[in-house]
Amino acid sequence: MTITDERPAEAALESTAAPAAEPAPPRRSAPPIALRRVASILSLVVLLIFGFLLYLFGLSRLSEAHTQNAMYKTFKRELDQAVAPVGPTGLGRPVAVLDIPAIGLHEGVVVEGTDSRQLTKGPGHRRDTPLPGQAGVSVVYGRRSTFGAPFAHLMRLNVGDPITVTTGQGVATYVVSSFGDRDHPAPANSDNRLVLTTADSSTVAHSTVSVSADLRTAVQPSPGGLPAIAKVEDGLKANVDASLIPLLLWSQVLLLTSIVGTVAAYRWSRWPAYLCFVPVAVAATWNVYENAAALLPNLY
Repeated sequence: MTITDERPAEAALESTAAPAAEPAPPRRSAPPIALRRVASILSLVVLLIFGFLLYLFGLSRLSEAHTQNAMYKTFKRELDQAVAPVGPTGLGRPVAVLDIPAIGLHEGVVVEGTDSRQLTKGPGHRRDTPLPGQAGVSVVYGRRSTFGAPFAHLMRLNVGDPITVTTGQGVATYVVSSFGDRDHPAPANSDNRLVLTTADSSTVAHSTVSVSADLRTAVQPSPGGLPAIAKVEDGLKANVDASLIPLLLWSQVLLLTSIVGTVAAYRWSRWPAYLCFVPVAVAATWNVYENAAALLPNLY
């Protein structure tokens, strides 16, 4: 009787068997829901802030250009019909067309009023001063950085540069004569002047610069009755009272649209929900930015 040893065969089978799999690395646990929500909210806040800056220094130019175009057509029609204002009038109404070739400002429509909301439309006439071309000192404010920045290059003017203003009383021509700032007003070289004012970019904040130009054409009569102005119409002021409530209301519209749109995207269909709610959200965001901009100083 022959006894065979089966251990070598078993060893051969063990040697040909597949190596044991290495243990899988431990899976990282997902961030807590609360942490993800906080990250989402912070991302949204950063996006809104970035969007506001983009609006201020980019898209606000489109808003100002559209308003300027509409006001120019209105004012030209009023000039043709001889009904353009020659004295105190309603806030935001076009009262003049300003041309300063040396800084590239052509056919800039000047509106009545200088608060932060009116200056989003273009240069503004200070209501407690006569209109350009009339006797006395006429003052016009303009923004330096936002909403078209009509006075961005104001201090590049030189003595002798011409300025032309068209009003309901005709065309008035001025010549630049002096410069100044908040602490040192531009010297008066004539009784009949035009003073252009904007924010100062070369010194500390909350300062203004101005250019004084002397009238060279015939002085036009003034109807008088100049009104007193509110503090919000001074330089570097903001119209908080007229902007805060609309800002809060539009912010609520934006928040409600975002919530309803998100719920609709989860429970309905994503793309139809986007088509319905994204235009509303964009319009609400635009109005939020527009009213937030009016909370900033009027000359910036």
